[in-house]
Amino acid sequence: MSIDTGTPSAPARAVPAPDGWTRRDRVAGWLLTAAWVALLLSALVTGQRASTFADLEGQVAAGQVGEVEVVGEQLPDDAIGYGGVQVRWREGWILHAAWVTEASSERQTVKARRSNGDPVIVGSVEDRLLGLDPDVAFTRGDYHSPSFTLAGLEAPGWVGSGYLVLLVGTFALIGGPRPWRATRWAWAWLVLLVPPYGVAAYLLLGGPTGLLPPRDPRRTWLTGGWAFLLALILGGGSAAS
Repeated sequence: MSIDTGTPSAPARAVPAPDGWTRRDRVAGWLLTAAWVALLLSALVTGQRASTFADLEGQVAAGQVGEVEVVGEQLPDDAIGYGGVQVRWREGWILHAAWVTEASSERQTVKARRSNGDPVIVGSVEDRLLGLDPDVAFTRGDYHSPSFTLAGLEAPGWVGSGYLVLLVGTFALIGGPRPWRATRWAWAWLVLLVPPYGVAAYLLLGGPTGLLPPRDPRRTWLTGGWAFLLALILGGGSAAS
């Protein structure tokens, strides 16, 4: 049996999380994480990794490459001189690309080496690689100039545009609730100078996704100055350009 006192009860108030992150912040964090993953997958599919012709020769000789794409005008059989071509091949998911110069004779190789630093071979790329593996196949392709590099992958320009948009969104999230384990400036330096690893560290350890929470969310382990020095040390081989 219940008794109605006639006094309206006070509306329930949302209790903020002890670490300062709200449900909307978490949704934004997960959406940003999904967008970063999609961008990295796009770079993986559409980008290429700079390699060397010697790497291709080694993999062809070992039977690890079944198809090679040749890009550029090759020398006719009766031509005298030299010319550069690009070769592309896949190693798993990664598309590799390398430059090589084809020369018509040993004498022309000397001239070719003086003009550029690319490796020089006598004859065609096809003949050279078929001598290593007669089963390798060749295709002709069009040259495209990648304009953005992310995590060692040379990708099209639209990947760079997407990167800038997501970078702005990440900085906006860093400026929101107090992040875990490091100050806002510390995370900002790591995200800016150590891409994409700094972004992954912030999304995983900084609080946006709620994963791997620390015992004390208010405790700060890394400040902006130390993070800047750490980013300079780690960012040399991972910067996006």
